[in-house]
Amino acid sequence: MEFLTELLVVIVTFSFFLGLISLFVLATVLQRKKNNANFQTKHNWKKITQYLWLTFIVSTVLFSFTSANTPDAKKEAAQESSVSAKKASSRKVKKQKQAAKQSSIDAKKASSSSRKKAAKASSIKANKDEKKLEKKTRAKNIKRNFVAYKADLAKLPTKTKNAITHAYYSKTSGGSVIVINDEVLNASDSAVRSTVHNAWKIGQNVFNNNSPLPDSVNYLVTVQDEGGDQLAHTSMFGSFKYDGQ
Repeated sequence: MEFLTELLVVIVTFSFFLGLISLFVLATVLQRKKNNANFQTKHNWKKITQYLWLTFIVSTVLFSFTSANTPDAKKEAAQESSVSAKKASSRKVKKQKQAAKQSSIDAKKASSSSRKKAAKASSIKANKDEKKLEKKTRAKNIKRNFVAYKADLAKLPTKTKNAITHAYYSKTSGGSVIVINDEVLNASDSAVRSTVHNAWKIGQNVFNNNSPLPDSVNYLVTVQDEGGDQLAHTSMFGSFKYDGQ
């Protein structure tokens, strides 16, 4: 096969150059016939030219076939095929690595997003639980303060040595009622006013010291004598208002 290939190389080369020469000769002959109608040649250069170029074409085709089937050509083709296969394999591995890398990135993003959502949900739940606990604790404190508020009012007669004979929470007014001893009323008007004012301030302090209290309890303090007559109260502006004469 190698010998035939080398022979075809020689044939292709010579047929090509001879074909070029015959084309030149044929052109010359045709030009001379054009100038002299009686001019004749010993050889038919038109056919010679055709045969030479036909030989060139056929030998070229045969050369292409034989050269592709020589051991060196097959070896080279196998090497090229191996290189192509390696490149294809390399591209496939590269794509697989890129796909795995992208998959890992997507998985990390999904995991991070899941952790953030879980942390957010946990934070929301913790805030709700905290608010619920605060609300529950506040309710307990308010209830305990209300008990202490009523107890402090009940202790006032003892603390004032019966200058205040009775003190209690009034559901009607929502505030406290301070009842002073009628004996105080035998003093001068200014002394009575001062005593009533002090009793009112004591009622205010009991409210302030036990706050916060239930919504039903307000800061209003009413001062009365033992007969139930009102001597003073808390004005709409929160100040002392004397009702005595």
